[in-house]
Amino acid sequence: MLSLVYTSTATSTFDDADLAVLLMNSRANNRRLGLTGFLLYKDGRFLQVLEGPDDVVRDRLRIIEADPRHGDLTVLMEDEVPERQFPEWSMGYETITDALADQIPGYQAATDVTSPLGLDYRPAVRQMLAWFQNRTAEAV
Repeated sequence: MLSLVYTSTATSTFDDADLAVLLMNSRANNRRLGLTGFLLYKDGRFLQVLEGPDDVVRDRLRIIEADPRHGDLTVLMEDEVPERQFPEWSMGYETITDALADQIPGYQAATDVTSPLGLDYRPAVRQMLAWFQNRTAEAV
């Protein structure tokens, strides 16, 4: 099972209606393909976690890379995982406010587009994923 995390820049403005359509389509596609994960959006930046069979995740990433709504796509982390980290989420979503961004460990480091090339984002991304897993567990 592959867990992949990427960040990208929206090439146009996404309002709430645009995000709702994106999420509706993503959730339907992910259910059909057996993918899970979540999407974060803040100030024109996406951060997405995709998890599922390796070939399906990689195919989905190629589609996203070719999508003209995404620019500056950077894969932050690829991990082989024994089980899904977000098994209940075909595509969880949260709009990130400044206040929430400050609470999420690793979020700022993982989405800093001014970071030097070659930076190891994995520690920051792992902190962020653990925070969301704990939050998800508390909600259940």
